Amino acid sequence: MREIDRKAIKDFGIPETILMENAGLESLYYLNECLGGLDGKRIAVFCGKGNNGGDGFVLARHLHISGTDCAVYLLASKKELKGDARLNMEIYANIGGTIKELKTGSDIRKHKVPILHADAFVDAILGTGINSPLKGVYKTVVEKMNDWKRFCLAIDIPTGLSSDAGAAIGLHVKADATIAFGFPATGMAFYPAAASAGKLKTVNISFPQQVLDESEFDAWLLDDDYIRAKLPSRPDDAHKGRFGHAVVTGGSTGMGGAIGLAAMAALKVGAGLVTAAVPKVLSHQFELGLKEVISFHLGDKLDNPQNAEALTEFCRDKSALLIGPGMGRGSVLTDIVTEVVESVKPPIVVDADGINNLAPNKDVLKKAKSPVVITPHPGEMARLTGKSAREINSDRLGTAREFSKEYNCITVLKGARTVVAAPDGTAYINTTGNANLASGGSGDVLSGMITGFISQSVAPVDAAAMAVYLHGLAADIYTKRENAFSMSASDLLDYLPKAISALTK
Repeated sequence: MREIDRKAIKDFGIPETILMENAGLESLYYLNECLGGLDGKRIAVFCGKGNNGGDGFVLARHLHISGTDCAVYLLASKKELKGDARLNMEIYANIGGTIKELKTGSDIRKHKVPILHADAFVDAILGTGINSPLKGVYKTVVEKMNDWKRFCLAIDIPTGLSSDAGAAIGLHVKADATIAFGFPATGMAFYPAAASAGKLKTVNISFPQQVLDESEFDAWLLDDDYIRAKLPSRPDDAHKGRFGHAVVTGGSTGMGGAIGLAAMAALKVGAGLVTAAVPKVLSHQFELGLKEVISFHLGDKLDNPQNAEALTEFCRDKSALLIGPGMGRGSVLTDIVTEVVESVKPPIVVDADGINNLAPNKDVLKKAKSPVVITPHPGEMARLTGKSAREINSDRLGTAREFSKEYNCITVLKGARTVVAAPDGTAYINTTGNANLASGGSGDVLSGMITGFISQSVAPVDAAAMAVYLHGLAADIYTKRENAFSMSASDLLDYLPKAISALTK
């Protein structure tokens, strides 16, 4: 965004004053929208000494002109402001706007009563680019803003949040809504930043479309329009062979349900045929229990070394393979997963224990003959990378992108705001889903969905993006309709057609 600012100003001659004016005006419009009107409202605008504060002064000026009761609380001396921030402060003062300096704890105590009479706060203190915890009066004011619990609109990004990784550097503003200009900071797509940003709105403040189109995007936020455009077509005269043959393998005694969920998920998203390649002890259960799923016997037990060759041969003319759900762990299984990843012809999805078994031999990903999608949660990603789950969650985008690039695979890093990263650096951030997905079996459904889409000749990275979005959307629809927190993976399967229907009406 700094580069976009620079190009707009230097290359296109758009004065920074205009960008700041538009930012302040758009903030005013969004504040009005959030509050359902400004009549009779009292607004406290907290400004820093930089350009973020300048945006706040523009907002305050328009509030004052419209007759709204407004006061600016400046976390600096007036003489510290420079450039357009100073210009807008002076204009606001010239028209009779109220400015109170908050430089010490005693200043905050002095103005506590009028601040508490405000109906809403505006955070225009610090924008993007901070890299250290708040301190001094900044820390104290933010702490009080959070304690006083008024509706809060953050301009650009809530003060105290990292703009890149989604981390809270320390104490930070907990906003109810945030307005971003041009593009939102990547960090606001991830938790805890996403929760502290509240409802996010992005607007253009006169950036030329050419500058936006030519900018180097860090990632893409998935939405309905993107997924709708990627859904595979379903011609009326098609037959089941048109939609591919997916194979799912894994399952062990006590864990056969994982493969059942994955197999049904592949069918629910449109795979023409699905075969469950499972040990003999499970195959009869599939033939009797899941009538739509074909079974392929792998022998008496899954950890038979001959299974790798049998799977490779069986998958030779198939469309996609999923390996891992319910598999269990062991040295023989590690050898099987390694050989399958290196040898199988169709695209491969590796999930659950498939990932755990792959971890000791992850370099085999570089030797795979076909595209490989891995679907780790943070714990499994920790086994692959040697990082802690906490480190991974502090930079989900960077971790997924780095692994995909090094190991030439597509990484689906699961969790709140799942990331899909491709070897070329392309990355997608999912915006659907809720806590109802924190349930056993939901990951098996997701991996089955990815496999089902790939079997229909969808590019693996698109298949992964589509699956994570629809997976989350199904959970959102369930939660809204059922008003419950008891969703099971089987419920999720039932709601997948509803999620797809919601995009194709």
